Amino acid sequence: MLRFSLVFLTFLAACAPQSGVLSTQQTGLAGSYSEQVVISNHPRYVLRGHLIDVTRDGDRVRALMISHRRDGVNRVFMREAWSNGVGLPFRSTTRRLDGCTHGHCLDHSVGLIALSDRLFAYAAIHGLDARLIGYGDAIDIYVPPSLFAALPDVAADPDG
Repeated sequence: MLRFSLVFLTFLAACAPQSGVLSTQQTGLAGSYSEQVVISNHPRYVLRGHLIDVTRDGDRVRALMISHRRDGVNRVFMREAWSNGVGLPFRSTTRRLDGCTHGHCLDHSVGLIALSDRLFAYAAIHGLDARLIGYGDAIDIYVPPSLFAALPDVAADPDG
C-alpha cells in the first residue's frame, strides 16, 4: 500500500512549482515534495527532478522523481543509475505518470531513485551526482543540496 501512496503523491506533485506537504488522516499517509528543478545539462534532453518523502504506519520512503521535459525529441528510456561506481536503486516508470496541467502534458516520467537515509544525508550536504543509463543514451544528472534542504520533513513534524 505504501507503493500506491508513493505513486499517488508522485502524481499530485508532478509539476510542483514549489515545495509542499500533503496529508490525510483517513489513510494515515503523510508526505512532502520539493519543487521541480532542472537536473541535467544534456544538450538534447531536459531532465527535471523533484524529491518526495512519504510516511505511513512508520514506513518511510524518500525518492528522487525524474522526468523528461516534452520538447519534441524522442522520449527518454532509462534502465539504471550509477554514482561514483555504485549502482543506485533506480526504477524506471512503466506507467504513465506524466505531468499534465490544464490539458497540456509537459513532462514524461522517466523513473525514480530510492534514497536511503544514508544517501539522503550525504546528498543533503554534497548534492547527488549520478549517470542514468538507457537504451543508447547516458545522461549525467546533478541534484543540488539546496533541493534536499528545501524538502519539508513530515516525519519530524507531521503537522507540516
